Amino acid sequence: MSPLPSTEDLQKQLDRFRAANQNLRLQPLKTSDELNRFWVEHDPDLLDELEQTVKSSLETEKHLLTGHTGCGKSTLLAELRYRLEPDYFVVLFSVSDLVEMADINHVTILFSVATQLLEAAEEKEISIPPSTRLQLYRWLGKHTQVDTRQVEESFEVGYEAGGGISGAIAKFWAAVKSTLKINAVIRDEITVTFERQISELVSQINFIASVIAAESDRPLLVIIDDLDKLNLDLATKVYGNNIQPLSQPSFRILYTIPIFILRDVRLRKILEANTARIQIMRVGKFFAKGDSHQPHPTPVNLELVESFEQILNRRLPPDLIDEAVRQMLVLKSGGVLREMVRIASRCCDKCMVQLGRSLRSGAKIPSALPKIDAAILQQALTDFQIEYDEPLGQKDYELLKGIYQEGKPQDAEDQRFLDLLHGLHILEYRNAKLWYDLNPIVLDLLRQEGVLSEPHE
Repeated sequence: MSPLPSTEDLQKQLDRFRAANQNLRLQPLKTSDELNRFWVEHDPDLLDELEQTVKSSLETEKHLLTGHTGCGKSTLLAELRYRLEPDYFVVLFSVSDLVEMADINHVTILFSVATQLLEAAEEKEISIPPSTRLQLYRWLGKHTQVDTRQVEESFEVGYEAGGGISGAIAKFWAAVKSTLKINAVIRDEITVTFERQISELVSQINFIASVIAAESDRPLLVIIDDLDKLNLDLATKVYGNNIQPLSQPSFRILYTIPIFILRDVRLRKILEANTARIQIMRVGKFFAKGDSHQPHPTPVNLELVESFEQILNRRLPPDLIDEAVRQMLVLKSGGVLREMVRIASRCCDKCMVQLGRSLRSGAKIPSALPKIDAAILQQALTDFQIEYDEPLGQKDYELLKGIYQEGKPQDAEDQRFLDLLHGLHILEYRNAKLWYDLNPIVLDLLRQEGVLSEPHE
């Protein structure tokens, strides 16, 4: 009979789960170090397509990428940046890092592009002539109401002495980004100013871009992430009413867009008329259509299941989860990477609670070191079922039941369908044809609620 784990053993196990939980945070992989540690290629075709689309496109063309929330777009874009950077000057940024989502419009997007181009030029030490550089900083300072006197003084002293001016520049950028993020009044003033003078803003952006392209001797590509998180009203205003200003900068831009835009015929036609191509990051499809509704379904895409397991193993040491439970956890994600990470993280939380309780004075020592088993996974899934159920009403149950039975909605532009698609209650799959299914956690919820019957053997 194996001896009971010691207090030291329990503490080490708790520390390992804490480290795994940090690796399971929901932020996308962005740095080269994060990609080297955690990246597993699971959609190589799309990455190759994006690379070739950019390389074969005209200099002024605009590109669009969409996909379900949490399917891995941000990480894919980071990998695309590293692929293209030897040949392109790539600027990748999240618009939500600069502007509150509620204040995003075509002006704040374009102003963010100007800001990020200048900062990227600074970070990559592009040799912009001092007079031009100072002119651009004065322009940015004027519209963000950030004082440029320290920067101007540092420029003069720095160039006279042959020294650097990084300290003043760093403070300036911190002030600019902070102002854009938290000062709604300034954002409103920028919007009002350039809504009437959008050509002036575009002209300034093109000037900055031309300086960077000339000094770096590389074509420019700007990738704007997180625009896929806009709600329908904002997406309509940005892409439906103002796609032409967003198309005016004279260099390649890749915009992300919400997946529900593809269901709106009017919006889609507008986008197709003003951009080169819409590319879609698909949800991982483990099962053939209808197979997941059967008792004890067997995945048909074992290669994809293995890729998801590899991603999980990079973040969660394999010995912290029962072998038989790992595939079950992966399949409950429905092929959405974010869902797999969330489930695994919640399982780690449950194990840490057990370990912490055992370590407290007087607590019962378990017979074996806790790990993620079927019981822990079920506790986590129950938590998520409740979270998915909270916004649902009886009409939503009927809508979801219809998706389950028919594989498509009665009305693809119905607002509630789009909400549930955006919220991952409903998942979109693509192979030879387009079809929809329920998130596996939502499917279990509806069976428990009696809305759907259990599958028969």
